[in-house]
Amino acid sequence: MTGARATRQTDRRFEREVRRIFRRLAEPGYCAGELADGRIGLFGPGGGKRPLATMEASVWNECAARDLVEPVEDAAGRRWRASDAGRALYRRLTAAADPFRAQHQLAGEKRYRTEEGEVSLAVNEAETPLGWLRRRKGADGKPLIDDRQFEAGEKLRADFTLGQMSPRVTADWSGAGGGSGRRRGPARDPAEIANHALAARERVARAIEAAGPHLGDILLSVCCHLDGLETAERGFGWPKRSGKLVLQIALDRLAAHYGMAERP
Repeated sequence: MTGARATRQTDRRFEREVRRIFRRLAEPGYCAGELADGRIGLFGPGGGKRPLATMEASVWNECAARDLVEPVEDAAGRRWRASDAGRALYRRLTAAADPFRAQHQLAGEKRYRTEEGEVSLAVNEAETPLGWLRRRKGADGKPLIDDRQFEAGEKLRADFTLGQMSPRVTADWSGAGGGSGRRRGPARDPAEIANHALAARERVARAIEAAGPHLGDILLSVCCHLDGLETAERGFGWPKRSGKLVLQIALDRLAAHYGMAERP
């Protein structure tokens, strides 16, 4: 029994890492490369010296043994990308582990106000996990998360969306116009769009770094990727009903990072 339990834990850990890394590695332009310390780093379409995420070599070797990745030679040296088998496994794992998103998809459009004006983005307008937590009350009669925590999480998701960091979100930048009432004009230059998205990604990175280890992970999972709490708990290997407390702490840190004052 002990051996079987250990095997299940190993399998869950491997699947959790596949969901975490292949969420981006399965998308065009993303690749992985070996770091100086032996770990594997995930790099975005723009390259860069700092990896977006890392994976232990032992887990990566298992991915290679299962043919989930394939080599790509480019100017930056040896790199790998997700293979067809890797993308197929990722789809199966996320479909099985994320019933919330599978049941609550609703395409729509939302406008975000930025420093450069308003941006029209295609988003999932179904109720998010944060929205559900704000409406649901605990034993003390209070919402599971308050308005300040909800606003902090939504602010992070807005930057995540504007940064075009989700493979399920498609941006339409042609409708961007000035926030001061300027008339909407023609489509922007692609370089300007790229800079706009990069700025949003940098804000996301700073927010996740400010939250700290593990807390940043659950913020990305619940606020940005719209995983339910039970899904996040399974993915991180946490005990049941522990995710709510961790998320509340993470949202408090996020709100403090954004300078949101605590309310009486």
